[in-house]
Amino acid sequence: MLVVIVVLYLLACAVTGFMGRNTVIGFLGHFFLSVLITPVFDFLIQVVGRPNRDIRRKLEEIEP
Repeated sequence: MLVVIVVLYLLACAVTGFMGRNTVIGFLGHFFLSVLITPVFDFLIQVVGRPNRDIRRKLEEIEP
């Protein structure tokens, strides 16, 4: 039972890492951050975080 919980926790950490792949700290940063804290708090950090430089440039080009 403990193994199932650990696998599900690491899977949730991998999902938040995948969601944060286009941010400043990237996949590994968000993965390790969600391992240290919970994936829920890492998701909240992603909500207020900023995207990486390439995405910011593309957004600036789109704006009139």
